[in-house]
Amino acid sequence: MGKNRMTCSRSAWGLQTTKRSFACVSFISFLLFAFSYLFSTDSAFAGEKSSISDDANKFDVMENRLQELEDQLKDLENKTVLSEPEMIIKEKEIWVCENGHEYDSSLKGVCPNDGLALRRDFTYQRTKVYRRQTIGEQIQNALDERDARGIDIGISATSTLQETFKTSGAEKGVQDLFGVGSTDLYFIGKPALYTLFFLDIEAIGGASPDRKIDNISLLTSDVARREVDKRVNVREAWLRTELLGQKLTVSAGMLDLTNYFDLNTVANDETTQFITDGLVNNLFLGVPSNGAGVIAAFDPKIGLIFRAGAQRGASVENGLAQKVFSMFEVEYLSHLPGLQVGHYRAWVRFDENAKKENIAWGLSADQKITASVTVFARFGSRSGSDTNRQSANISRFYSKGNSYYSGLSRSDSSEYSRDDYFYSGGIEMRTPHTFGIRDSYAIAFLSTDLASGVKETLVETYYNLFLTENLKTSFHLQYLANSNVGGKDKSYLIPGLRVQLDF
Repeated sequence: MGKNRMTCSRSAWGLQTTKRSFACVSFISFLLFAFSYLFSTDSAFAGEKSSISDDANKFDVMENRLQELEDQLKDLENKTVLSEPEMIIKEKEIWVCENGHEYDSSLKGVCPNDGLALRRDFTYQRTKVYRRQTIGEQIQNALDERDARGIDIGISATSTLQETFKTSGAEKGVQDLFGVGSTDLYFIGKPALYTLFFLDIEAIGGASPDRKIDNISLLTSDVARREVDKRVNVREAWLRTELLGQKLTVSAGMLDLTNYFDLNTVANDETTQFITDGLVNNLFLGVPSNGAGVIAAFDPKIGLIFRAGAQRGASVENGLAQKVFSMFEVEYLSHLPGLQVGHYRAWVRFDENAKKENIAWGLSADQKITASVTVFARFGSRSGSDTNRQSANISRFYSKGNSYYSGLSRSDSSEYSRDDYFYSGGIEMRTPHTFGIRDSYAIAFLSTDLASGVKETLVETYYNLFLTENLKTSFHLQYLANSNVGGKDKSYLIPGLRVQLDF
C-alpha cells in the first residue's frame, strides 16, 4: 500500500513539472515572438521614414532645378527680341517627270498624271521665318551694315623732337632743338565689292634738322615729299579695286609710290620705325611728290608679285601725260630651309624718260631669322650724272625746288666715270628681347657714295615703347658720320623722341 502511494505521488509531481516546463517554454516563445514583431515593425517604420526623407530631398532638388530654369528663361527673354520676319532661301528636294510635273515625294517613282518615271531634282524656295536675336546680335548687325555702307574715319598724329650735337668740324657742341608735327585724317569706304576708297588729309608743320645740316639722307622722313608747310592739304586720294579673282589689284588717283614699291617689313614706316628717310626708302628711288597716277599689282599666288606704276613727273605744269615717272618691280616670297618667311624685291625706275641719267635700279630684302629677329638690306645704283643727282636727290626731298640747303653745285650734264651707289642694312628685334611684350628695337646704317665725290654715312637706332593701342612712343639716336655734303666734313649726334597717336 505504501509502495503504491509513493508511486502515485511521484507521477503527480512529474506531471506538474512537465506542465510548468511547457508553460515556461510557451511564455518564452511568446516573448520572443513579441520582441521579433516589435523589432520588425520598428525596422519597417524606420525604413519608411528613410524613404520619405529621400523623397523629400529629391523633391527639393527638382524644385531648385526648376527655379534655375525659370530664372534662365526670364534672363533669355530679357536679352532677346523677336526679329522682323526674314525671307530666306532654302534648298528643296523634288521629283520631276519628263513633262515637268513636280511632286514633293517620290510617289513610288511614277508620275500619277502621265505614268512617266520620276527623277530626283532640287529647287529653291523662299521661306518667311521668325527668330529670336540677342541685343548684341542686333547691334553687331547694325555695325556691320554701317561698315558696309558708310565710311570709316581714323586720325593719326605724329610729333618728332630732335636735338643736334656737332661732334666734328667747326663749332662743336649743342646746335639747336628741332620739332616736326603732323596730323592725318583718314577716310576709308567700300563703294563696291572688292573696291576700296581712301582719302588722307594732312596738316604738317615745324622745322627739321635738315634746315641747318647739309645732308642727303634726310634726318626727318615725315617732311619728305611735303607740298606745303602749316597748311591742310590732300596727301592721298585713290580708288582701288581687285580683279581676276583678286589676283590683280589696280589703284588710281593721287598716290604715294613709296607705299607700293621698295617695301620693307622693318624699315618702311616713318611713324613707327626709323625716322631717317634714307632708311625708310632707297635714296635713289627718286619718286616725285604725291600726284596723279595708276599702279597695278599682279599676284598669281605662286610666290611672285609683279608691280607697275606711273605717276605725273615732278616738272609737269600743263598736262598729266607730258612727263611720266614710271616704276617696275618684282617681289619673291621665300621660304628658305631653316628660316622663316622672307621678301626679296628688285625694281627699276624711269624719271620722265629712258635716258641713262634718268634710270636707277635697286634691291630690297627683309628676312625673318626667327619669330622675333628680322634683318633687312637695300642696294641702289644710278648713273653718275651731276644733273641726275640734282633732280633725284634734292628735288626728291623738297618739292617744287624748295631745298633747305644749296650744296652740290650744278654742272653741264657731264657724266662721271662711275655710277652712284647706295647701301643700307639693319636688324629689328622683338619680344623676348625687349622690356615689353609689344615693344621693338632696331639698329641700321646707310652709306651713300656718289661719283662726284660726295660721301655720307649714317647710323640710327631706336626703341619703340608700346603704351596702349592708341599711344606709342619711341626713343631715337642718329649719328651722321663723315658727311662732306656742302664741301665741309662734319659729324653730328642727334637724339630724338617721337610720339604717335592713332584713333
